[in-house]
Amino acid sequence: MNEFIIIGQITKAMGIRGEVKVKPLTDDPNRYRKLKVVLIEDRPYRIERCRIDGNDAVYIKFFGVDTRNDAELLKDYFVKIDRVNAVDLDENTFFIADVIGCKLFTDDGTEIGKVTEVNQYGAADVFTVSDGVKVARFPFLKKMIVKVDVETGVIIVKKSVFDEVSVYEN
Repeated sequence: MNEFIIIGQITKAMGIRGEVKVKPLTDDPNRYRKLKVVLIEDRPYRIERCRIDGNDAVYIKFFGVDTRNDAELLKDYFVKIDRVNAVDLDENTFFIADVIGCKLFTDDGTEIGKVTEVNQYGAADVFTVSDGVKVARFPFLKKMIVKVDVETGVIIVKKSVFDEVSVYEN
């Protein structure tokens, strides 16, 4: 398992006093209000203040990031937290960071490849899986899940549903 969990990505500088806009990559953006320190490029940043705009954006002012130029240097970086600061997960839920690298199998035993990326588009997360030659993308739907075991790094999906919803490149 990864030591850190990505909870957002800085999209741009806001205003002239060092505030940044963060795209939350978490189910509950309100969790930002409880954080005191986050990691950006493995460097700790203390949060001076935070405000939330619905589920679309979080605006953060970090101590020591006091100008627009300072804030612009953080654009496109991911906001991470140490695993000890992570929220408790409900049963049958998992962190994206823990899914990356898992091997994906269909329920007939066919190995599809390793999960290389997970994108969040709203209705369902879109998984990218590669075997080193072919790349498959598919929405990770509840009806296709047989088993997700991040401890052993194995995900098993129903072949019939996977074949129906997946798209291959190359």
